Amino acid sequence: MAPLKSGFAKASGAELYFERQGSGPPLLMITGGGGDCGVYTAIGKILANAYTVLTYDRRGNSRSPLHGRHTKIEIAEQSADAVAILCANGFESARMFGSSGGATIALDLAARHPKAVEAVVPHEPPTPKVLPEADEVLASYDEMEHVLETAGWQAAFRLFLTTNRLIPPDSPEALTAVLSPEKILGPGPLLDLMKRQRGNWEYMMRYEMRSFVDYVPDLTRIADNDVRIALAAGVDTRGQYFHRASAAIAERLGADEVEFPGGHSGTMEVPGAFAAKLLRVFELL
Repeated sequence: MAPLKSGFAKASGAELYFERQGSGPPLLMITGGGGDCGVYTAIGKILANAYTVLTYDRRGNSRSPLHGRHTKIEIAEQSADAVAILCANGFESARMFGSSGGATIALDLAARHPKAVEAVVPHEPPTPKVLPEADEVLASYDEMEHVLETAGWQAAFRLFLTTNRLIPPDSPEALTAVLSPEKILGPGPLLDLMKRQRGNWEYMMRYEMRSFVDYVPDLTRIADNDVRIALAAGVDTRGQYFHRASAAIAERLGADEVEFPGGHSGTMEVPGAFAAKLLRVFELL
């Protein structure tokens, strides 16, 4: 297997840090909130036995600096960044996987850049507007924005994590691992990742969160583009709105919805089992 390489891709208003490993057909993996390609380190090593795996820090996160001031993100700009990563590595198209906000970006790529998408598996996109109970879900994000304005980003971030059941509500250790990882984790790649991501949470709350949850995927355009797609959702997130969003999108596209091991962060929780399932899904697309 080819060794891991890293570099930077030029994009409009940003430099995008990327990592590349493997030597097979290209697979682009897009991360969500926290924006750091390190979330795919473990699963990327497994998938690199079959693919050239491309991962990157999304603009404004970790090692991908912005050239100008921070503004709320645009999903179209995020999908253009993904294409820039492909081009910087000499590829015109790739299989694609995205989780959470990365799944939203993957859907936008399927709509705006179908020639770049050989096949795509979006995992739990946080797109509540595809659901009949959208107003109820969005009200919880209105509350997060209120807390952001009145009590600061850390209080809003705690609410974000607990509301979406990303950490247990009665687990101070889980919150410490996210906000002060050096108190919980020993030296190593996981601590390095968590420390980088700690620097991204305020950016996510102020400039990314609302853009993601207000996004409405253009499912008609995706269908017209005849993109090969399967929606993914974690077996441990049944009943949560991002799991239901995957099901709703799959139904409207007439596409498969596939349950994957783990929860919303299944790629980190159970990378081996998740990679095995992803390989099978791509074989069938």
